[in-house]
Amino acid sequence: MEGVTLITIPWTVFDVAIVVMLLGFGVLVIESVVRLRVQRTILWAVICVLAVVAWGTVFYGSFIEPKRLQVVERTVELGDAPEHSVRVAVISDYHSGPYKGMRYMERVVATVNNLDVDMVWSPGDFVFNKTRDVEMLESFSRYEMPVYASTGNHDHEFADVDAVVERLESFGVNVLRNESVTVESQDGGVLNIVGIDDIWFSPNPPLAFEVIDVNVPTIVIVHNPDFILDPYAENADLVVSGHTHGGQIRLPWIGAVPPLPTKLGRAYDRGVFGFGEKGTLFITQGVGETGPRARLFARPTIDVLNISY
Repeated sequence: MEGVTLITIPWTVFDVAIVVMLLGFGVLVIESVVRLRVQRTILWAVICVLAVVAWGTVFYGSFIEPKRLQVVERTVELGDAPEHSVRVAVISDYHSGPYKGMRYMERVVATVNNLDVDMVWSPGDFVFNKTRDVEMLESFSRYEMPVYASTGNHDHEFADVDAVVERLESFGVNVLRNESVTVESQDGGVLNIVGIDDIWFSPNPPLAFEVIDVNVPTIVIVHNPDFILDPYAENADLVVSGHTHGGQIRLPWIGAVPPLPTKLGRAYDRGVFGFGEKGTLFITQGVGETGPRARLFARPTIDVLNISY
């Protein structure tokens, strides 16, 4: 699949910009308060309020919301007459690195271990921009349930993907690179789990689907939701993706502010969607950030899918 061209900007540029904005808005707040005391005009009162709101928004989005990890429960029904169920934590876009370090990852793992889920599905982007960032994910070895994962574009573009995968597997993660496994839920139901490498780099759907059991539901873990545009997506009952960060910065009634790095675009930013004749797409907004450290109305999220099939 042809990718979407991205402009890569060093994360330090965003951090400098955030500091400059905070200082600038801070100066404006002080100036507005002084002018308001002297002139007592409606104009300076409005400027003062706007400056305070702007400063608070930048500060909150940069330093508070990115730490407000939340758990969101969702129900997904596959097929017309479900007989089995499975409870899964979906976590994507960890982006271990300058914004999200080892202590945050330990918090993610501890949260999941308290959720009573059967397994974890992680559709990629484990590192921010360096291979060594994967060492911050050592706490994955303390997940108390099986973890199935695929690779993301950051794992390929900014790191040695083979080294990242090898280290993840040493932590106990089952990284599925264009391959499938059959798993059994606690009530005896069987699922195919198919993992596909990031579609911008080394996807191989024919190989991934080569040995699936066509008599049971098929789950595809793939980083980029654009996979549903691939003809092989018709073989999937449920596609689990990340990549969009839910927009990362959102506004009420407007939604994602930055353009999403997908062909599907803004209509597919986060949540559950139908596609094809029977398929269901789920996009999680992830737990980490890239570009600016900020999140706004898009809190880092662990999604729990209660799947009937």
